[in-house]
Amino acid sequence: GLMTVRAALPFAVAPPKIGTVSTLRRPQPVHRLDKPTSGLLLVAKTKPAMVNLSAQFRDRKVRKTYTAIVNGIPQEPAGSSLSTKEAYLMGVDVDPEDSSNWQLIDHPLDEQSAVTIWRAKDYMRSLKADDNYLTLVELKPKTGRYHQLRRHMAWVCERPIVGDTEYDGGGMAMQLRGNGLFLCSNRVTLEHPYYN
Repeated sequence: GLMTVRAALPFAVAPPKIGTVSTLRRPQPVHRLDKPTSGLLLVAKTKPAMVNLSAQFRDRKVRKTYTAIVNGIPQEPAGSSLSTKEAYLMGVDVDPEDSSNWQLIDHPLDEQSAVTIWRAKDYMRSLKADDNYLTLVELKPKTGRYHQLRRHMAWVCERPIVGDTEYDGGGMAMQLRGNGLFLCSNRVTLEHPYYN
């Protein structure tokens, strides 16, 4: 058979409890991740959960956090800096009591608004990287455009995600290919369709 998430779900997700109303024949992913992106994927086991979660995604109520490693040290201009409180007021999933600053990327993609909030978390030396450094970044998309995080980091910050064969620009960055895309969905905040 096909090696897809959809084909693997019945073997990876326990079926709903006996007596659960409106169960789906097979568990269904509620959203998608780009093929090379790793991490969390929301799955519905009942039709009401599927409808509720899909509506939350459509209405942009679901807030996502990703972690990535980028090639080099991204610039953090003062003009695009946000306090955590400002990021929180934008509806991004941040702790409003945190004192760290974020960077705002408000750059349209495919003629549509695209907004990403990001911050550097750590720096690692690497002989193969630009400026001999790799940077661990936390990314929080406000919108969900096609390859938004990958394109924003590569085109706006000029620091592509490690392993991104599509947007890394080739050249020396090709030395960092071969181990997959270093982009992981690691937090999803939403209203639970049953318990809320």
